Amino acid sequence: MSDDAQTPLLRFDFTNGLQRGSQLMLYPRYLVHRSDSHVETVPFSRITALKVAFERDSRRLGWGVALVIVALLLLAIAAPIGSLSHGAAQEMMASAQGVGRALYSLFRFIEGVAAVLPAIALAAALGGAALGVLGWRGATTLTLVLGGAERAYSVRGRDTLLLDFAEMAAERLMAAAR
Repeated sequence: MSDDAQTPLLRFDFTNGLQRGSQLMLYPRYLVHRSDSHVETVPFSRITALKVAFERDSRRLGWGVALVIVALLLLAIAAPIGSLSHGAAQEMMASAQGVGRALYSLFRFIEGVAAVLPAIALAAALGGAALGVLGWRGATTLTLVLGGAERAYSVRGRDTLLLDFAEMAAERLMAAAR
C-alpha cells in the first residue's frame, strides 16, 4: 500500500453526542469510524447515498413548551387551592365531631400540597426551559446509506466542521463513482 492510502485526507473528532470520543476519518477510497471500543471501515463502493443535515428537535421543543405551560398552571392554582382549603379547615376546626376531624385533616393535607405546588412549578419550568434549549439547539447528523442499512453520526448543535467533512466525503464518493 502506498503512503497516501495510509494517511487520512480529513478527520472529524466527535466531542459531544452519542459518538463522543470517536473519530471519522476520510481516506481516498473509504471512510473509517474509530473509537476506543470499535473500528468500522466503509468502502465508498458500498455507500449508495450520503446525507448531512442540521435539524432542530421539535419533540423536545414541544415537551419544553408543555412543561412551561404546566408550571404556569400549577403556579396559578396554588394560591387559590391553598386559601380555599385553609378556610375550609378553619370551618371544620369549629366542629369537633369525627367527620369534621377527618375533613379537617384532609383540608390541611390539601393546603400542604398547595404550599408545595410553587416549588413543583419551578422545577417544571426549569425542566421545560432545559428541554426547549436542547430542542432549539438541535443536532447535525451525517447519514450514510449502505444498501438497505443506514449509519448515522450526529453531534449536538450546528457543526460546520461536520458539514465540511460531509462535503469532502461527498466529493470523494462522486470521484469513486466515476
